[in-house]
Amino acid sequence: MSTSVAIAVITFRRPALLRGLLASLQAQELPAGADYAVRIVVVDNDADATAAAVVAGFDGGRYPIESVVEPEPGIPFARERSVELCWNDDALIFVDDDEVAPPGWLATLLQAWETSGADVVTGPVKGNLPAGAPAWNHYSDVHDSTGRHPTGLELRKAYTNNTLVSRRVYHTVTPGFHPAFRYTGSSDLHFFLRVHRAGFRIVWCEEACIAEEVPPARTTLSWLVRRAFRSGSGDTISRLLIRPGAVSYVLVLAYASARVVSAIGYALAGLLLGRKTHLLKAVRRFFSGIGSLAGIVGINHDEYRERHGDGGEPVPGDLAGGGGAGSPRLADPGHAPVADHPDARLP
Repeated sequence: MSTSVAIAVITFRRPALLRGLLASLQAQELPAGADYAVRIVVVDNDADATAAAVVAGFDGGRYPIESVVEPEPGIPFARERSVELCWNDDALIFVDDDEVAPPGWLATLLQAWETSGADVVTGPVKGNLPAGAPAWNHYSDVHDSTGRHPTGLELRKAYTNNTLVSRRVYHTVTPGFHPAFRYTGSSDLHFFLRVHRAGFRIVWCEEACIAEEVPPARTTLSWLVRRAFRSGSGDTISRLLIRPGAVSYVLVLAYASARVVSAIGYALAGLLLGRKTHLLKAVRRFFSGIGSLAGIVGINHDEYRERHGDGGEPVPGDLAGGGGAGSPRLADPGHAPVADHPDARLP
């Protein structure tokens, strides 16, 4: 039988970007001699189903597309719905709706999965800057979100922007995405930290690169500060959800303090050596460290709340609903937007 692979996309009111992504996915060719059955799954997190017209334009393409609406606002609910829809596939590939897959991307990712035998394969994301972006964006790696690593390197975490996940992973680590991160991001970090903790192998593939369109709003220093804060806070909250207790609080406090101290070191080196890259690292590390400290008391930056509005009723474990970072409970497993898996509690 063919190996079934689903490419999962969640989207919210970005029709032009979604159209570009779907066109690039439909142009992908499979590895020579390989027997894969590939399909695309689009989860629209807009109750008005604004993605439907875009998806309809790809009827009859190389790969079939399934599109559904997840009306509960928030990234974790859309991601969880995508897992539901891909439950019987051998693997699912997460990509973002603001990305474009270059020729050969899919074949490279699948070949890396075959040859490595890994449970998860993830690759780099290269940011395409808009015209007129401030100069610091060009010499910083801030928009290349996953860094550079040698192919085959085993990692402790991954993100859903360019990652293949084997079925045994999402059948074991379930539910996947916690509502505490409804508007903040980091639900994918929390998921993959749990994946690594469960003993699954996460392997890097440097050649499986995908491109991301960077909007002008993400080329400002104020955005850099907010993103660094949110990343630090999300990391702390993730680790406290996974392993609550005094030991974890001590560890995240030590990590946050180390980030702040290293930021001071980078700042001094940048000023003495005249290196702008060091100064940027100092800014990122400082506010990441501050965010890590804020995460200890459950404070995070709701980066996506403005786009979604204030809609969405609080659910158990949702920080905005007062659940607190230490609450390990997910939403009621009978709640429609949450996958109805046998194990409906986080570890």
